[in-house]
Amino acid sequence: MNMSETASLVQLQKRRTDLENELSSAAQREAALEKELERLEEELAAQLEEKIKAKNSVVERLESTKSDLEKRLRELQEHLKPSQTPEEPLAKEAETEEQQQPAEAADIDSQALQTEETKERHKEDKKRKWY
Repeated sequence: MNMSETASLVQLQKRRTDLENELSSAAQREAALEKELERLEEELAAQLEEKIKAKNSVVERLESTKSDLEKRLRELQEHLKPSQTPEEPLAKEAETEEQQQPAEAADIDSQALQTEETKERHKEDKKRKWY
């Protein structure tokens, strides 16, 4: 083996060592990145789980409120059966009073009309004050 062959062999061995070191370094970076990716995925999953829990909590509160309102509505509807609309008892009462005292009923009607007109004037006055 001559000198140039020996130098060439040493260079090849050095190149192989450098490449092995580079390969080892790349493998370490790969392992570190895989670990970091796994950590980030776990962190992301944990944050998403927290957001889901918070959203589910809001949804449960809304469903509870909806259920309460539906229950109250049903209760109100049960108290006001179709045969008992609020206008009917008042209308029957008014008819009875008008039949008993027609003159007084006419006076009451005119007083109610005057009261309504007065209320309307007060509303208009308040509106004008605001503008």
